Amino acid sequence: MSYELYRYRNQDGSSKDWAVCANADGTYTTRWGKTGSKLQSKTFKNMLPMQDHIRSKTNKGYTYVGKVDIDDSGHVQNISSESQAPTTTASIDPHPTQETLCIYWRIKILPSILNGPAVPFLKGFATGYADSILKAYPGCSWVEKVRNGHGDFVKPGAGSLLKEHGVGSLLLIMALKKVAPDGITISLSHEDGVEISCQLKMESQALSFFDTDLESVRSIAEAIGLLEKRLDLSMVETELDDFYF
Repeated sequence: MSYELYRYRNQDGSSKDWAVCANADGTYTTRWGKTGSKLQSKTFKNMLPMQDHIRSKTNKGYTYVGKVDIDDSGHVQNISSESQAPTTTASIDPHPTQETLCIYWRIKILPSILNGPAVPFLKGFATGYADSILKAYPGCSWVEKVRNGHGDFVKPGAGSLLKEHGVGSLLLIMALKKVAPDGITISLSHEDGVEISCQLKMESQALSFFDTDLESVRSIAEAIGLLEKRLDLSMVETELDDFYF
């Protein structure tokens, strides 16, 4: 099977490969691993654009090698001598065979509702949630851009969340995903294609990407509707009656 091969070269002379292939059924398959080893594989259902995935790799220092054949067992075939030679060195990668965790988002809006009330409705929520999040994370520039309307976030498109964007960016998109009206679909996914839901209690991996956990974000998550507010029993007055039978 023919793949487009990309390679990350380390200063110690080792390297790792990442390859991608567009499938006839509208999906695409990636393979990755240490150069010369059996490459692991993952097929995506096109929830994320393939070009965005390629761009994320090249931004990390992968360079294009060329087209290669990879058999069903994951071994690269028909590699030219040019593609095998690591002629240049890139930045040091302490984990030459480890995939870096990324989070991608995508918004789909049906053309029939683009000029209707659904988009302004969601934009209103985006501004309100952003205000709340910035009170908890005042340095979250990504959320500030959404609040200020830069780039018009609520429109068809896709992008990625970086660690430096802060957990506020994740919470904002999850909250919008939860309230998105019919005709608007907001998707979140890890780089390996695993979907991220709007059920915050189930998404410890996504939170760990931002070096945080559920309890650390509970207050703001309750404020924007991602968690049910805990009942403060100390505020509840009860009256106990004794019953005798």
